[in-house]
Amino acid sequence: MNSHFIVIGAGLSGLNIARKINDLKLGSVEVLEKSRGVGGRMATRRTLDTKFDHGAQFYRLKEDITKLHQSWKQNGISHQWFVSNLGDHWCASSGMTSLAKSLAENLQINLLKEIRTIRYENKMWKIISRDNEEWLCNNLIISSPTPQTVNLLNELSTESVIDSNLFSELKKISYTKALIALITLEEDFILNDSGYCEFEAGQFFSISDQKRKGVSNIPAFTVTMSAEFSESEFENSEELILHKILEIFKSDYPKAKIKNAELKKWRYCRPQTQINKLFLEIAPGLFLIGDAFGGSSLLGAVRSSEALGNYLTERHESKLD
Repeated sequence: MNSHFIVIGAGLSGLNIARKINDLKLGSVEVLEKSRGVGGRMATRRTLDTKFDHGAQFYRLKEDITKLHQSWKQNGISHQWFVSNLGDHWCASSGMTSLAKSLAENLQINLLKEIRTIRYENKMWKIISRDNEEWLCNNLIISSPTPQTVNLLNELSTESVIDSNLFSELKKISYTKALIALITLEEDFILNDSGYCEFEAGQFFSISDQKRKGVSNIPAFTVTMSAEFSESEFENSEELILHKILEIFKSDYPKAKIKNAELKKWRYCRPQTQINKLFLEIAPGLFLIGDAFGGSSLLGAVRSSEALGNYLTERHESKLD
């Protein structure tokens, strides 16, 4: 299979750059995603008789995301959740995954394609999956979390295909982990005026009221633990981790009556450091994008992919002149 562009990763940055390439007719584009669905950390899960967002809870309305926001709003996918001193916060009643799914429409996306090897042969990029499927492309865009990208590029680094200095910088990037409890309650419980609370200190990072934001039809909270708690507990048994989270939650919110709970884990949550560029061309036609470049948020993912989209557009137009 041969394409002008292949994108590895169907998170927000990967979907956005694929959509731009397709809409601007820069060439054929195909997306390879190792999981069962699109969205990456824009993740919505049906469980415990309801739905939860267990990754990104919202996007803040900023200039970088204006075009996507207008499309989501006009199509009735997103709605305003709350306004705070940090900005105007929007979410999706069907869950944050629905925003990603809207970007994926009309794109060629292959799910459950875990990539094993990347090679550079005859000025083409060859991508080989764990199931020994192969793809060829002129331009390869990798949007996965940087540690996963480093693992994919290790073989190329020994063959002097990629820029060794840039690769050394990539290897320095680490991510925080996240442990999340999905909790249903026996009855409504008012967290605060907005239904969202972010903590500057302590063992919680954030608590999000899923019913208040319109995702759940019953009282339900997504409880995301702090980076410190998540790092220290991540390798423990899921039963023990969930027990500890629920004990902390009960202690801080004794009036909230827990009905059921489930644990979710993110090994790569937020980059602790970033590359001082919005994207990298680490070898001819090999581009890296994502939150390690644009910033550790949905806005950062959009910022990075938009910058690469602008670069590819300019490159395409210069070839036509």
